[in-house]
Amino acid sequence: MFFRRREKTESPDTSAKAWLPEVEDQDTLDTVLASERAILYKHSTRCIVSSWSFREVRDFAADSPEWPVYVLKVIEKRALSNQVAERLGIQHQSPQAFVIKHGEVVWDGSHNDVTADTLARETRA
Repeated sequence: MFFRRREKTESPDTSAKAWLPEVEDQDTLDTVLASERAILYKHSTRCIVSSWSFREVRDFAADSPEWPVYVLKVIEKRALSNQVAERLGIQHQSPQAFVIKHGEVVWDGSHNDVTADTLARETRA
């Protein structure tokens, strides 16, 4: 028998991993995209690469509490995910992360580019 492990946005051991709020609606998306500083992470709950990247994003969030990190589940919130690509003019990928400063995307990356080290470097730039 084959079982699928469902990725969660909250680790059972919250001391080890950061809890990441999810983008569930238009108002939250608007707030994130207009933020002084934020990370927006587009996550696929059906992709193994997304699962790996998600752990990297949580590691970054745990080490960088001054940077709010938000998760947008691309399958469950397809319309919001499509809106990100349209509003930012950046082709949809998943996994995909955006570093936002002063309401502007200053870095975006996808797949294996989404690492805790890369996010740390790009948020210091």
